[in-house]
Amino acid sequence: MFPMEETLVDAIWDKVKGAHHPESRWSAFPDSVRKEHELYGAFVSVANVIHRAAEELCSQHPGENSARLGGSTRWVDYHSKAPDSADKTIARIRPDCLLAHSLLHDRVKNLSPDEAKGVIWWLQIVAALEMKRRDNEEWEGVVKQLIGYLRQILREQLDRRFVFGFTLGPRCMSVCLHDRSGVLLTSTPIDIHKFPKHFIRIIASFAVLAPHKLGFDPSMKIYVQPNEVVESYRLTSETALDVFATDSYKKRWVITLNDGTQYLTVKVMSVARARVMRGRATLVWAVVRFIDGQPGKEIFVLKQSWRPESIKSEGELYSEANGSDCEFLARITLYEDAIIDDMVDRTGAFIRAGLSDSLPPVDKQRPGAKRPRLESEERFLHVASTDDDEIDRITTPRMRAFVSRVHTRVIMSTYGWPLKYFATLKELLVVFLNGVQGHEHLCNNGLLHRDISAGNVIIARCPDKGATTPFGTKGCLIDLDRSKLGARHTRTLPPAQTQNDPIPEAEIASFSPPITSYFRRRKNLPKLSLSLQPEVISSAYDVLGADYYSYTIAAIEYSLAFPPAQEDHIITTERLGWHSVQRSFDFDPAVNPPKDEDKDTSKASRTGTPPYASAEVLGAAPVRYGTDLAVPYQDAIHDIESFLWILVNICMIRSGPGGARRAELTDEGTGSTMLRNVVYHVFDSDDATLAVNKRHLFAHPHDFEEDVVGNFHPYFHHIKPLVREWFGLLRLAYTHRELYEYHTLHRRVITLLEKTIATVPTEEDEDIVEMILDKRQKELDDMFLPSDT
Repeated sequence: MFPMEETLVDAIWDKVKGAHHPESRWSAFPDSVRKEHELYGAFVSVANVIHRAAEELCSQHPGENSARLGGSTRWVDYHSKAPDSADKTIARIRPDCLLAHSLLHDRVKNLSPDEAKGVIWWLQIVAALEMKRRDNEEWEGVVKQLIGYLRQILREQLDRRFVFGFTLGPRCMSVCLHDRSGVLLTSTPIDIHKFPKHFIRIIASFAVLAPHKLGFDPSMKIYVQPNEVVESYRLTSETALDVFATDSYKKRWVITLNDGTQYLTVKVMSVARARVMRGRATLVWAVVRFIDGQPGKEIFVLKQSWRPESIKSEGELYSEANGSDCEFLARITLYEDAIIDDMVDRTGAFIRAGLSDSLPPVDKQRPGAKRPRLESEERFLHVASTDDDEIDRITTPRMRAFVSRVHTRVIMSTYGWPLKYFATLKELLVVFLNGVQGHEHLCNNGLLHRDISAGNVIIARCPDKGATTPFGTKGCLIDLDRSKLGARHTRTLPPAQTQNDPIPEAEIASFSPPITSYFRRRKNLPKLSLSLQPEVISSAYDVLGADYYSYTIAAIEYSLAFPPAQEDHIITTERLGWHSVQRSFDFDPAVNPPKDEDKDTSKASRTGTPPYASAEVLGAAPVRYGTDLAVPYQDAIHDIESFLWILVNICMIRSGPGGARRAELTDEGTGSTMLRNVVYHVFDSDDATLAVNKRHLFAHPHDFEEDVVGNFHPYFHHIKPLVREWFGLLRLAYTHRELYEYHTLHRRVITLLEKTIATVPTEEDEDIVEMILDKRQKELDDMFLPSDT
């Protein structure tokens, strides 16, 4: 991890040993330590001696080392000062010693107490060190503290790929590398007094090595002004404070792709996941081309993430699913794996140089920790409407093997707004319709999305053509990161279960009277005159054999309930929507087994955004009791259910167009306790609670009607029939799996949405609509600097 020439290490040792390591120890360190703070000054003194010696020796040999950080950094003692974060939801924590950018450190030191200096504290850090008074002290607490600092550095410094940290006692030092695959910690501490050259190699590396070997992303530079684009660690004293005092949501970057093409970020779409310890850590910006120092006019979306090396990139998945053939999928124009020094930027072979990993300690979630409300900035993330102040939620770490991750970029030409910012009820429904149509295209082309969420169905801007609403917009499905490819396995669905002779005509004739009697006894369906066509019985018998009776009853009951029953009903297979489909792909793991890295988890091959995920995805148990399906595999039905939960969430927590949250759910709200309880238990709770409650709603539909639909905001009154029918369709499909409803969900839901769109009232408050459209235009206008327009 610290590739230095041995001759340079020897030269530094010769330069410092006489004055600073005259016998068997570094002279600045005390013989005995009574207080931990006695070590701070000792370490900083020795570290800076080594740092300066390395810098002086390297300055005599220009070449590759000319790009090093060198004298622009120095070690400082920060143990008595707690740095703030640009994110006010983050607790105040304090590293003991830091390798800091000298310029920023000096500027921060000279700021008055009244100045907002907190936002640049974390941005000055190159590496962090946590001290302990005794070498035999329990290490777990110290390492956990250190990891907390490293996570915060990665969160605040968006141009960091990884970061180093250290723990140090009177004699022993451990090295910690934190990247997007987790934490790599030295298995055996280094005795800095007994092996001083090892200590020198580590400390001197920060003066000698190129910045990208210390974790900086060489493809990202700060945009200061049209003629000044510079690495974050090369800013001049005149511009450093102004640039770094700007929070992450306002800072502009110039990002260079592998072929030299440059993009200027003009708006942050999501950077909250930069703090992810072990995962994709996805960053998303709206960008424009940056050519010869000048920004372009066309808006793109640039997404940067760390995907598992074993799976295909989003761009590859998009290509394999023929994504460009569907107008309701975000258009991907370019995708690549980042290249540094002619090597793919990956955590395993490149950053860690093939070293094996160890698992870090995992924090328990603190009781009463409120979820941050970042809705004004992180508009594409789910923001809780309720708090869990009285709930002690404990997260159990999953012991997973190391997963190498690849630094990946995707460029999309589709830009849009979150669903909650819809302008009219009809626009909202059309966007849902387009999203389901996009999902249908993916499934028909062998790709299951597996992460349908409020942030992944957008109101897409259509500047030229293709709009499906009067406002120049359409619905688009985005983010294929968690998608799963199906196996080619052409078959007819639902499959025929019987190979025997057709059902006897006499049995068909005898079925109609008892079913008619059954429905007449139902209080909500009195005096029915049913005409049951023979094809219904034979179709049910074909897929179920002798067990066809209960399924036929359930399907007819659903058909009669939506819309409400009338005097006469002719029940045909067409009315029931019973027809077979040809599928060329299958998402059943029996046909398409999960990857090796999924096999050791209880959630094998299941994923999603918890507030919108099915109970089966959250809890690995069937939605309907009594089914013989032990552990359901993730299929299209779960994504279709997620679409419904997104719509339900909007109807419950929004007060109408434009994204306004219901007054009852704001911090100042004093409204319905029932509403708060339902929202918490269906959307904002922990995974296990969400799974239990969603499963309960499917088993007790009257509770869904009373507690969920009954708590819709009045604005969404006209959507209630759609939600009821959609929910009923899912219940039927879950209860009778692999049958007609299960395999025709896309077409059925599309039909429901089209029917609702055709009947929903078009009257809206024109002033509100105009305000929303003006906001959209202003957002686009604000992406460009005055000199850009």
